Amino acid sequence: MKLSGETKVGLLALIASVILYVGFNYLKGIDFFDPTTSYYVVYDRIDGLTVSNQVQINGMSVGRVSDIRILQERNNQLLVTIDVQNHIQLGKGTIAQLSDNGLLGGKKIDLIVANTAEKHQEGDTLIARREGGISEILTEKAPPVLKGLDSAFANLNRILKEYQGLSSQVRRLLSQSADAAEQVNGMVADNRQRIQQITAKTEQLITQLGETEQSIKPLMQKLNTFADSLNAMQLAAAVNNTSESIKKLQQVLKTIEQGQGTLGKLVATDSLHANLNRTLVHLDSLFIDLKARPKRYVHFSIFGKKDPATRK
Repeated sequence: MKLSGETKVGLLALIASVILYVGFNYLKGIDFFDPTTSYYVVYDRIDGLTVSNQVQINGMSVGRVSDIRILQERNNQLLVTIDVQNHIQLGKGTIAQLSDNGLLGGKKIDLIVANTAEKHQEGDTLIARREGGISEILTEKAPPVLKGLDSAFANLNRILKEYQGLSSQVRRLLSQSADAAEQVNGMVADNRQRIQQITAKTEQLITQLGETEQSIKPLMQKLNTFADSLNAMQLAAAVNNTSESIKKLQQVLKTIEQGQGTLGKLVATDSLHANLNRTLVHLDSLFIDLKARPKRYVHFSIFGKKDPATRK
């Protein structure tokens, strides 16, 4: 059987189309050669969910949306058919949550699998749930934000009205600042030579101070050395004087011990002590006799007669 060229081209285009369709769906996670189990989910709204959108468990694609139908007899609810890989078992109570698939607005179905002993069979209806999308969040948050923006703009307009007359004052202040800057620049230009001279003299003075400091340092060292020497000389003189005094004191003590001089004789001999004792004894006897017979030593006579007792 001989095929014409048109037939060959048609067959090639058909095979290419099939390969393209299968490859495109395979890249989307659809494997036509992997057996699947179909389940149903009923939503009030699907927010742009389309056929071939992914069905995921914990972020992993395990199936796809195979069909979407509208149920007019049930208040226009939407019946979504999903195909899940055959080896995935869904326990009773599994939730099919409709959620966003990225920031571009795509949709997906996340399966929150219930860990129960009883499993869903093919054709069972899963529990439906919708996750609030970005658009709903923006719709909820937008009114307070817009209200705050309105208040901010109203306050800004009020402030602008209150300070509307300040523009002329600001311009005048800027003009005065520019005039002052020009005056300062003129003064600097007029006195630039003087400023340079003052700067040069200041640098010269700093240099001279540095040289003076270098010359003062040796002098200070010499003064410190002289002060140390003077302190040492004074200390040596004091020590010498003390030594001489001690030697003289030792000589005096030595002469006293040898009985030389008046103090030595007093210390070495006891004659003075004996004489003093005898004198004290005589004085004691005299005082006793004077106390016993005072008229013997003291006599008063008005008429010139003597007491017979005194004659004895």
